[in-house]
Amino acid sequence: MRKALLLVLYLLLFIQPFRLMATHIIGGEVYYDCLGNNQFRVTLKLYRDCFLGQAPYDNPANVAVYDSQGNLNTLIQMDFPGSQLVEINSINPCYSGEANICVEEAVYEQVVTLQPNAGGYFLVYQRCCRNESILNIFNPGDTGATYMIKIPGSAFNDCNSSPRFNNFPPIVLCTNDPLQFDHSATDPDGDSLVYFFCDPFEGADPIDPMPIPPGPPPYNFVNFIPPYSAINPLASNPQALVNQVTGELTGQPTQAGQYVVAVCVNEYRNGVLLSTNKRDFQFNVVNCSGEATAGFDAPSATIELDGSVYCNGFTVNFINQSSNALFFDWDFGVPGTNEDRSQAENPVFVYPDTGRYQVTLIINPGYSCSDTAYLQVGVYAEVLAQIGGILDQCITDNEFNFEVLGDFDSDAAFFWEFTGPASQSQSNLLDPPPVVYSEAGTFPVYFSVTTPHCEAFDTIQAIVYPELEIDLEISEADACVPATISFGNAVQGSPGALYYWTFGDGGTSTAISPEHYYDEAGLYDITLTVEYVVGCIGVATEVFPEYVRIRPRPDAGIEVNPPQTDLLRPVVEITDLSSGEIASWIEPILGEQFFEPSIFYTYPDSGDYLARVIAVNEEGCYDTAFAEVRIDPLFNVYIPNAFSPNGDGINEGFNAKGEGFKEYRMSIFDRWGDEIYTTINPEDLWDGRANDGRSISPIGVYNYKFWIKDVFNTDHVFLGKVVLIR
Repeated sequence: MRKALLLVLYLLLFIQPFRLMATHIIGGEVYYDCLGNNQFRVTLKLYRDCFLGQAPYDNPANVAVYDSQGNLNTLIQMDFPGSQLVEINSINPCYSGEANICVEEAVYEQVVTLQPNAGGYFLVYQRCCRNESILNIFNPGDTGATYMIKIPGSAFNDCNSSPRFNNFPPIVLCTNDPLQFDHSATDPDGDSLVYFFCDPFEGADPIDPMPIPPGPPPYNFVNFIPPYSAINPLASNPQALVNQVTGELTGQPTQAGQYVVAVCVNEYRNGVLLSTNKRDFQFNVVNCSGEATAGFDAPSATIELDGSVYCNGFTVNFINQSSNALFFDWDFGVPGTNEDRSQAENPVFVYPDTGRYQVTLIINPGYSCSDTAYLQVGVYAEVLAQIGGILDQCITDNEFNFEVLGDFDSDAAFFWEFTGPASQSQSNLLDPPPVVYSEAGTFPVYFSVTTPHCEAFDTIQAIVYPELEIDLEISEADACVPATISFGNAVQGSPGALYYWTFGDGGTSTAISPEHYYDEAGLYDITLTVEYVVGCIGVATEVFPEYVRIRPRPDAGIEVNPPQTDLLRPVVEITDLSSGEIASWIEPILGEQFFEPSIFYTYPDSGDYLARVIAVNEEGCYDTAFAEVRIDPLFNVYIPNAFSPNGDGINEGFNAKGEGFKEYRMSIFDRWGDEIYTTINPEDLWDGRANDGRSISPIGVYNYKFWIKDVFNTDHVFLGKVVLIR
């Protein structure tokens, strides 16, 4: 009796927790890639229920390698690579996220080396258990899964790789709605593939949910509850089927719930079966309540509320404005034909004739969330209106003969509007009388053509050029050498004119508004020749004598002696060496001026200074000369020979004091030569502690070493002794 009670307690305490922890793997597959030299990359894909699942992914995941006799060859232990949440990729537009479903994916990979074996090898992973809520198998909570694939012996000779499935299986299916899913696979070697429903394998159990190693083949199939079976794994009308050639999965689920489904793909080469990849997965069928709304527009052909239409030809672009739509059925409204249909999301249709058509869009046809939208479109031949003729003329004897390029019906009506100083303001003729403008300028011209259904418009600019006139503008015709002079807009008239400039010093330019650099003083003549090639055609030349005056500058000069010194001798002589000036002055630093030919100046501190001399001549031109002055700081060092870190506030620490330090390092050594303290901060004091402050040094004599780099980048080393007194 006591033993029986203990057994019951054992089952309650240990078996049940393992069952809870194991309810998490809801699908997976194993496949391999041949890498050559007897190496294979093994891939294990696992899908975990992160809503009901209790346990994390295996770390590591154990994949056993068995030979054809069932002998364990090796155990592949794959580190957990991390996982990611899988988007609830329902293939049904009616699903609106009402199911409590969460799925994670982890992809384990590892390369293994196997010795050639005529019988090949089995790659095996096992895990328990499946969700208790599964409807189509007995005892799902006690039923584990085996994911297995065989590497044939021939794979070592021809380096074969197994097929793998392309698309993530649909997580959610909707009851009473069509099921269409591409369950195809890819084979890296291009072998023939055949698809079919197959029996999922059992594997592992609640007592040993993660066997190490996984058990050897052969493996039992899960036990389906009638009328469910491997080829009829879920309630569906019509029955769920897998296309043997394409892998397309079809059906129409009729009962909500969770179902175990396995799809296999056989790999054949020259009619010989090489391998079978079996993907075992849990399908979730739910009662979907999502809604979808159909809507679309045809901006170039939609008939407006007032009955007006667009005349844009026979090609109509449709813009889909539907919501929650995955499938589309268009009928473009052409009577007597079924060729006016499309399943595209945003189709383009070419109508055979003019007229008005009712277009119908059905979204999600055959689904519970189907919806329909209608729109009337008008299709009429495109009306084009383009104003032609010579649209730019000279003001002299101008006469504009406007014409329209286009093909118009006999019932078309025309209207012209001419703005500005035109000889007429309006016309209703297709070819109006010539138009003459009394002033130069740019004037808009408007044209419209109207048919019983359509209108077209065009607008152009009539350009009337003025007679050629040169009006030279210079931003600054009087400047000190050197100077850059800008020449502004020199001509009123044709924008297509050619320009030829000479600047009096040998320089030329063909720019409209050039700039020219003068580097010598003097008076310069400017010559401009303009050639009109459109509008008022002709050539004009104008000379502007002594138009630019470039004044000379004085020659500022400076000398400093010495150019470099230090704070012990901070006095520098600065001498004005200018010539050609009427006045000059010395500025040793900004803000201080001395009107003397030479000064002795005392700089207040170390640093780099820019002394200058400024000179001005009788032409009012200035020149400046600069000279650099460097005042170096002092370098000195004082090192005490004793200190007393006893807390009285006097001489408590030890370091080197001074100025002119650029880099610094102090090291303290005990009598055995061990370094007990070091710092690179000149402000740090050694307080007698050693070993990062963990111990107090005894009274005695200690050696020091100071390495100091001064501001001149010169290294100094100081060695000596210091007495520590308490």
